[in-house]
Amino acid sequence: FNAKEAAKRQDDAARTLGVPKELTVALGDKVNMKLALIPAGQFVMGASAKEQEWVKRETGKATVLGDQGLNDETPPREVSIKEAFYMGVYHVSRGQFAAFSVESGYVTDGEKGGWSMAWNGTKWDKVSGASWKKPGFEQADTHPVVCVSHNDAMAFCGWLSQKSGRVVRLPTEAQWEYACRAGTATFWQWGDAPEDGKGWCNAADQSVQKVIGDRWQYFTWDDGCAFTSPAGKFKPNAFGLYDMHGNACQWCSDWFDRGYYAKSPREDPTGPAEGTLRVIRGGGWFSPPLECRAASRDRLMPEFRFSYLGFRVVCAAAAKP
Repeated sequence: FNAKEAAKRQDDAARTLGVPKELTVALGDKVNMKLALIPAGQFVMGASAKEQEWVKRETGKATVLGDQGLNDETPPREVSIKEAFYMGVYHVSRGQFAAFSVESGYVTDGEKGGWSMAWNGTKWDKVSGASWKKPGFEQADTHPVVCVSHNDAMAFCGWLSQKSGRVVRLPTEAQWEYACRAGTATFWQWGDAPEDGKGWCNAADQSVQKVIGDRWQYFTWDDGCAFTSPAGKFKPNAFGLYDMHGNACQWCSDWFDRGYYAKSPREDPTGPAEGTLRVIRGGGWFSPPLECRAASRDRLMPEFRFSYLGFRVVCAAAAKP
């Protein structure tokens, strides 16, 4: 299907399943979370041949992109998402995470360790005292929570599962890419040209370049946000999801395996049974065009935390799965 059909498919799925198109979950103390219904369907997961050629050219220009490569995103293959699910309309916000922290007494990996990876003014480093409460820049409660590890995100999901009576979890990366694409087959939600993304995402643009200097390829526009931005500031995709590209990278539930695409099942792939690194998707406020694409994959150890890294959640469409 294409992006124009996405909203209709949501309406049809809601009617067929007898569930709302948008779900609101109460977190307590007047804090709520909105989730959108994502219908079942099929899509091509991974980088197309056209996109692979573009990535090769961009990787040649880049100066600091680690060892991320096309082997992570190929071969592209058709994947089926067999059941509808709900996904957070926005990232889990600082205010929502605060509600969890206050009620549960949970202490994050960053707080326990006394540091998180953050921009110290000249480079990424282990910054003493940096945590979700103090990421190194100003945030409001509507901004995505950052400096949270995969362990922290899983703890939040467990807490919200108990509160809501639903099984809340991190998305699989197949669910994430399917929801991100929302019927598109292009590099980004807006198309194949990075310069057309103004108004669509908060990423490494001219405002970021002013802060961190000339380090890699930047988007040509200026979104006015050097760091994270509030929920809803940029355009949603066809499923009504915001910031699937940029703002904060998003943890997924899968273990990372560079060669997984060649051997994974075509229906509801959930990633390898074990591993040492967890998958990250979407790119963040610091990410260049290459790393904000729908097909782009990254990974980190589950205890790691960065000031550009957050998460969003999913749950089954059934009330009590």
